[in-house]
Amino acid sequence: MSVKQISPQDAFEELKKDQNAVLVDVRTFEEFNFVGFVNPSDFDNRMILLPWQLYPEMSENPNFAHSLEESLKQLALKNNTEVKIFFLCRTGGRSDAAAHFAVNHGYKNCHNIISGFEGDLNAGTRRGQVNGWKASSLPWRQK
Repeated sequence: MSVKQISPQDAFEELKKDQNAVLVDVRTFEEFNFVGFVNPSDFDNRMILLPWQLYPEMSENPNFAHSLEESLKQLALKNNTEVKIFFLCRTGGRSDAAAHFAVNHGYKNCHNIISGFEGDLNAGTRRGQVNGWKASSLPWRQK
């Protein structure tokens, strides 16, 4: 089983049309609060905010597997190991690691959203303008 790489736009379209798909944002709680997060209202709020790493040490979240399993159960999706899971982080690195972790824990349909929520730096060293969820003008909000 491998992790599929997908653009933010394609992930958004899949989430809208597949009622058994979920977005898992693996950024830190600090990032959710200060940078913003996906507005999941277009796909029935099927989103899980679950940090892959914990701030400030940025150590791997020891409860990630259990929390993912419990969060999927709460969403009451059909067959949790078969559900399409779209992983998202700032630029695509942590989400790719989390997606591979999920595959190794029996989840069969994992996708990494390339370029993540904020994407690459532009010439002025700012994110959110070159690629990624925000630069693609997909729905998001600030807390």
